[in-house]
Amino acid sequence: MATKTLDDLGIDAEAVEEALSRDMTFPARWYSDPGIYAFELDHIFTRSWAYAGPLAKLTHPGDHIVCHAAHVPILVTRDKDGEVHAFINVCRHRAFPVAVQDGNRSTLQCAYHAWTYNLDGSLRAAPRSERERCFNREEFSLLPASVETWNGLVFVNPDPEAPSLREFYPELFPLAQERALDFQDYRYHDRFTYEIPANWKVWVENASECYHCPTIHKNSFSDAFDDRADVYEYVDGNRVLGQFTAYNARAKTYAHPARDGDRQFRYIFVWPFTTLVQDDWVAFPGVIVPTGPETCRFIADMFVHPEVSSEQADEWVEMWNQTIIEDTEAVLLQQPGLRSQMVPHGRLMPASESAIARFHRMVWESFSEALAEE
Repeated sequence: MATKTLDDLGIDAEAVEEALSRDMTFPARWYSDPGIYAFELDHIFTRSWAYAGPLAKLTHPGDHIVCHAAHVPILVTRDKDGEVHAFINVCRHRAFPVAVQDGNRSTLQCAYHAWTYNLDGSLRAAPRSERERCFNREEFSLLPASVETWNGLVFVNPDPEAPSLREFYPELFPLAQERALDFQDYRYHDRFTYEIPANWKVWVENASECYHCPTIHKNSFSDAFDDRADVYEYVDGNRVLGQFTAYNARAKTYAHPARDGDRQFRYIFVWPFTTLVQDDWVAFPGVIVPTGPETCRFIADMFVHPEVSSEQADEWVEMWNQTIIEDTEAVLLQQPGLRSQMVPHGRLMPASESAIARFHRMVWESFSEALAEE
């Protein structure tokens, strides 16, 4: 069955292994092919953890967060007893969402036909259900998903039986502690949403290296931070990637006097969708939402350190916003080249792009695991 699936996808496993072993990229076709994307939907996205939102949005009973784990709509609630739940945000009647934005409600009601659910996901009422034969409300609760909280953040997984965050990402917690990546003392500032005109893997690859920083980000990120190869540090783990560097002592616009104890720039990518970014003034968790074979969405929740002035906060949040806009413009020009497939493989530069090579292995390992289950 696995061989048939490989054939269906047009994948030559030996050729993929050979290319990766020679520091080549995935086949260009993998960045636009609807069949590859559909396979990822079924076998990667529906079993993966993703950042959902700030835990501060679930302070009170009735608070809820509307989010996505890739293409799967998810709703997170805090019930009247203080327990946090996650559900597939799909009404059991005819698939309308039961909530469309973050907020606070004592119950959750689908706006299509007014099916109403309790905060624990149980069906409370379905109009006219008394006229139906053998209608049992207990059979139509919202479908559960997995949810965990860590570091002031909420994470979700569409799989209700998913391994815990600590089981799935054993490297994340010691790495975050070692590098002082901690959002809990930062205050929420604003949410930024970017429509990305490229395949989700292109966006991850772009974020996984700073080889492009001196050219693409010379007036934003590279003005704020030191992008020199002998200073910039990569940590390539199993399901976690890290990047770390110092403030740029030569900064013209975004000068930041480093203090004793500052950890400066730290970045952790959590397979396959989540990015955690922090400096000593601004921090932002982000999530990638694949929206099609050649598009995705990036959502970033900006936080600022409580000791930073409003002016400084706005300045550095704008620096990050400008950095992400520049990345968006870069992948906009990159995606057509991949779609053309005229260059079937790119050549990675492992001394500067080791994290991309590791990311490719993450994808290929997930493909291989899924194919073995077929």
